[in-house]
This record gives sequence, structure tokens and C-alpha cells, in this order.
Amino acid sequence: MNRKPYRLPLLVLALLIAGGSHAEGATGTAATETSAPIACHVIYDAGSSGTRLYLYEQRAEGWLEHEGPKVSALADPVREIRGKRWQDAEAVTDEVVAALDGIVKDGPPGKEGRPAWQGFDWPARCDLLSASVYATAGMRIAEYENRARSEALWRTLRKKLAAKVGRSVALNTRTLSGYEEGLYAWLSAWKQTGDERIGIVEMGGASAQITFPCPDCDITRDAVKSVVVDGRPIRLYSYSFLGLGQDEAPKSLGLPQACDYGVGHATPGWKESDCASQITITGKAGIIDPYNYDGAGRGTHNRLPAHRDAVDRWFLTGAFNYMKASDVQTCCVDRGNCYGGENACFQAVYLKKYLRELEIPPQSAKLDVSWTLGAAVCQATGCLRRAITPVCRWSREGCL
Repeated sequence: MNRKPYRLPLLVLALLIAGGSHAEGATGTAATETSAPIACHVIYDAGSSGTRLYLYEQRAEGWLEHEGPKVSALADPVREIRGKRWQDAEAVTDEVVAALDGIVKDGPPGKEGRPAWQGFDWPARCDLLSASVYATAGMRIAEYENRARSEALWRTLRKKLAAKVGRSVALNTRTLSGYEEGLYAWLSAWKQTGDERIGIVEMGGASAQITFPCPDCDITRDAVKSVVVDGRPIRLYSYSFLGLGQDEAPKSLGLPQACDYGVGHATPGWKESDCASQITITGKAGIIDPYNYDGAGRGTHNRLPAHRDAVDRWFLTGAFNYMKASDVQTCCVDRGNCYGGENACFQAVYLKKYLRELEIPPQSAKLDVSWTLGAAVCQATGCLRRAITPVCRWSREGCL
């Protein structure tokens, strides 16, 4: 199963800019030298397992992506996990900013002797318009656990990044709302398919997102916003369940013995339903949202809109790309080589049950999307200019 929990690798993309034709797609071509600087946007994916740098060229014929170094996770010193202490915050923020120096040259040899990343001399090639460090679910949990440390870390990082890129570059250094994370992935899927009538279900390590067009949804709901796509407003529903990612779900929902790795090997007659029946995802008030807040405190529910008539096709993204029909047999019975260790059987069963609870067919097509591309497109086109302030459900005090 060996699946990555947060972000799937993406080769260089060449996609038409947001205002262009829908007959666009990835070309896989490398950037060529130009005489004049090209408009560029820096996007850092500050995920739970590490922080990856992406740099996007906004060319007339399309977007070109340059993937750079992966450095430490921003949340680790705040949460004091994976060997990091709060005293390491300075070093971690230095690492993040230094990735901009690292991408200028080829990375060290990786698989098959190829560089871990292709060098891109952005100071010479780019007119840098924006630099964004966007954190996802790992930092949401960090902000819940220690808001003061998180605020200090963001302040330090922003100061260092501003010194690196200059005052003329627009800066964004913050944790994405769940709505934005789902939206950016949807924008990437839209770019690849050329179809606005699609919905996506994304599985991460700590959170899970669902995003789809919903023209009949109540615009007063904070999970519904009017987004500018291809120059036109589209009403989109987007929600992130914090704690329902494949790595976090065994903690937030519990890990029954019937879902232990290799349980079917030791328990004659074991069936998938023995595990699935003990994983509770939906309650009377809707789908469980373990780590987000409502008025009563942490831990709430969310009922998805019944109106989905504007969706012709569903795509599965994130960790779903690694889901195989044989996973339950391999991880629950055969004790095979599986991602997730002792949680592997739980995850194999959980991914399928989660989709059924959302009423999304597990056989839906899979799509490798890059939410960082969607973030760059939104930054360049102002896709959220009609929307109200993001909602940070993971904190009682709201957004930092």
C-alpha cells in the first residue's frame, strides 16, 4: 500500500492560466531561458511531515512548476514532536527560508542517481510577485495546542521571509483554512480536467476535505463561498474534517481490536465488516468532526449538503490515489507490506467506509492534484476576492 499521507508528487506542469481556455493540460516540458523575467509565485506546502518549496512561473502559455527542497515541518517545534523542541523554532524557520537558496542549484543525488530536484535560478529568471507559506492540518493542531508559540513562530518566519524576498513581494504566512485547502485542490483538478462540474474528496494525514460546486447551497453557511473561476463567480462548498485524515483517525475515532494489523491472520472467520462496524464516522448530527470547534467546544459534527446535482463526476485525491482493492486482504489478513504500521488494517477499511459515509463511490476515478498550484492560481487571479474572511474552526479564538 505504501502511500504518502499528505501530498502526492507532481511533475512539472504546464497549464493555461486561470483566465484561459479549458482545453489545457500538463505538458511536462521544462522552462526555457527568456530575455525578460517571468512573473513567479512562491508557495510553501508546510505539511505535517515537512515543508516543501514550490515555485511557479506564470507564463502566457501556461503555468510551470518547479519543486524544491523539503525541510522540517513548521509544527514540530511548537508541538515538540519528532525530536524537535521549542528552542529549535529559530533553526526550523531558518531552514524554510534557506530553501529558496537551495532550489537555485540541483539537489543531491536521489533515486537512480537523479537530482532530488532540478535547480531553478529564480533570482535571475523571475519577477517574484508573491511568496506564501501555507500550513495545513499539522499546524492547525499546533495552533490549538499552543497558540502563543504558534503566533511567535509565524511572526519570526514572516520577518525572515520578508528580508529574503524584499518589500515589494506580497507575503502570506499563515495556516490555511479548511475551505481554502479544499478549494485549492479543486482548482488544480479543474485545471487538469477543464470541467467545472466536478467534486473532489481528498484524504490527508490529519484532515480530509470534500469540495464541489453547489449553486443551491445557502451562501450564509461558512462552508459555502462565491469563488471567481475563469472570470465568473461559482458557488462552491468546501469543508475539512480535522482529525479524519488517515493517520489521525485511529486516534480520534479509536482503534478497535477488530481492526488490528493482521487481525484476520490470527482470527479465523474474520470479515471486513467486523472492523468496519466498529468505526463510527457518522452520528445523528452528521459526520463526526473530531478536532474542530462549534459553540459548545472542541469536537463537533457536520452534515453535508443534500444538493449535489451540479456534480457530474467525483474524483478521489490525496492518499486515495494509493488505495487498492487488495488492501484489506494484504493488511488485515496476509500481514503484508503496508503503509501505516499497526494502523494499516484500520486505514484499509476506514478509507472505503469514509467514502460510503459521504455517499461517494469508492470506485470513483483517482486524480493526482497539486493544491499548491491551485494556491498560485488563486493568488494570481484573486479567486477569493468575493469571499468573506476565512473560518478557522480549529481554534476557539479564531484565526491568528
